[in-house]
Amino acid sequence: MDKFREKLAALTSERDTAEKRREELAEKVQQKETEFNDKEEELSTLQSRMKLLEEQLEKAEEDLKQSKTNFTEADLRAEQLGKKAVKLEQEVRDQEKKNENIQNKWDETKAELEELEG
Repeated sequence: MDKFREKLAALTSERDTAEKRREELAEKVQQKETEFNDKEEELSTLQSRMKLLEEQLEKAEEDLKQSKTNFTEADLRAEQLGKKAVKLEQEVRDQEKKNENIQNKWDETKAELEELEG
C-alpha cells in the first residue's frame, strides 16, 4: 500500500506540475494573442496611413504636372507678349518718325505759304 501511496503522491505532484505548466503556457498564449492583435491593429493603421500618403503623393504629382503645364503656358505667353511689346515699341518709333516727317513737311509748306502770301 505504501508503494501505491508513493505512486499516488508522485502522480499528484506530476499532475500539479503539469497543471502549473499548463497555466503558464495558457498565460503565454494569451500574451502572444494580445501582442498579435496589437501588431495586427498597428499594421492596419500603417496600411491606412500608407494609402492616405499614396493618395496625397498622387495628388501632389498631379498638381505638379498641372503647375508645370501652367508655367510652360505662362512662360510662352510672356515670351509672346515680350515679342509683341518689342514690335509695338518699334511701331511707335516708326509712327513717331513718320509724324516728325509730316510735321517737318507741314512746317515747310506753311513757311512756303507764308512766304508766298507775304
